Amino acid sequence: MSEEEMIASIKRAIEETVKVRGFTYSSLGSEDERINALLARFLLRRDYHTGFMFWGKPGTGKTIRMKSVYALIESFFETIPVLGYSVKYQIADDLVYPYATIESLQKLYAVDLLILDNLGYERGAGENIRLAQSLIGELLLKRYDAVRPTVISSVFDIDNIGEVYGSRVADIIRESYYVMELTTDFRSEIIKARKSNNFQNYEN
Repeated sequence: MSEEEMIASIKRAIEETVKVRGFTYSSLGSEDERINALLARFLLRRDYHTGFMFWGKPGTGKTIRMKSVYALIESFFETIPVLGYSVKYQIADDLVYPYATIESLQKLYAVDLLILDNLGYERGAGENIRLAQSLIGELLLKRYDAVRPTVISSVFDIDNIGEVYGSRVADIIRESYYVMELTTDFRSEIIKARKSNNFQNYEN
């Protein structure tokens, strides 16, 4: 598959993901074309990058992009199961005991492509959350060492990620991840679209 074909597939996946939110996809912001191009290159494994990080304020479309990547890769390999490619979408706030165990984290280490959403939003407090953040940091390091591609999202930038998950995690993200800040207030665009659709339905 060419990078142009992968970009088109990414756009279709985003379109399907936002459709259920009552929004017609045209763009997720001014950075959209560049992000899609780099994401296509990453998913096709065309260079040395082992990860892709989206960060930005809540409502900038991070989760939409993460779910789109998951739907895209899952649909590809559902049609060719003999390839045995595994992909997992995981929300970080479910990686705290008792919601997660050492065994479940080991399974995340083993998947071919891990999509880890909302880093820094782990639920819980005290020793449980500190242990979870330590294990998440270890998970990211182990996947990097094994050259297993990982896509992550967070409200934190790299420096703050390092404070939570350790300086070595921050270092590998700087050195081997594509890091993209999302700035568009995508949530407000969805709300506007819903209001517009409701108004049109009322008029009809």
